[in-house]
Amino acid sequence: MEEGTKKNSRAWSEIYRTTAFGNAYPTDGLVSIYHHFIKKELKGAGHPLKVLDFACSHGANAKFFANLGFDVYGIDISKEAIDFCIQEQGFGPEQFVACDILNEERPVKEMFGTFDLIIASECLYYFAEKDLQRLLQEFQDCMKDGAVFYGNMHTWNHQLYRNYRQTNRNEEGLTEIPESGTAGLPLGVRIVENKEEMRKLFGVFQEKAIVRSVLELESENETLHFIGKKTEILQEG
Repeated sequence: MEEGTKKNSRAWSEIYRTTAFGNAYPTDGLVSIYHHFIKKELKGAGHPLKVLDFACSHGANAKFFANLGFDVYGIDISKEAIDFCIQEQGFGPEQFVACDILNEERPVKEMFGTFDLIIASECLYYFAEKDLQRLLQEFQDCMKDGAVFYGNMHTWNHQLYRNYRQTNRNEEGLTEIPESGTAGLPLGVRIVENKEEMRKLFGVFQEKAIVRSVLELESENETLHFIGKKTEILQEG
């Protein structure tokens, strides 16, 4: 694993140690994205639909999909997060596992099989370029034919990042933010400029939509959402 990703992993461990779990709501925009885009793409798939919530944290997104009737699986680097999903959210220990995919000997497909839907919400912007592309390929490998992928990234129009727009990215494509994340710790973050950059980042998938959303609370926060499908392998001859 790249050194920058190791540092981010250590920082996230501190975030989990100091942050109370139990948020009852899915991450911003995901519910709308599901009903307007993802649901349509999953029509005709077998039932029950199987979803992987990558970096599942406290399980709010997983709970949303479970309530829709999905067969839900979760992975998170934090054992505290997985314990919360099992003990407080009621998920089974055989389907929610604490592990670091990039250092895990078994691929996701070997651990859990294949999926109709993979959700990677509020997490991919902490991965170095090489690690991100490796992770996306791992997702592609464990997706069923016609499966859907969802991931998001923040733009510079975000209260945590807009003051650092002129800061140079490091060699891993990340911008060092002194106070980022829930615990306000220094983290390397990938911040995208526009939809074209999203398109390039998630090029391993067949693009279905890239959607912009803005959350207006104390300050305007802009997010770009990518919805894609497993790339079909063309047979020669």
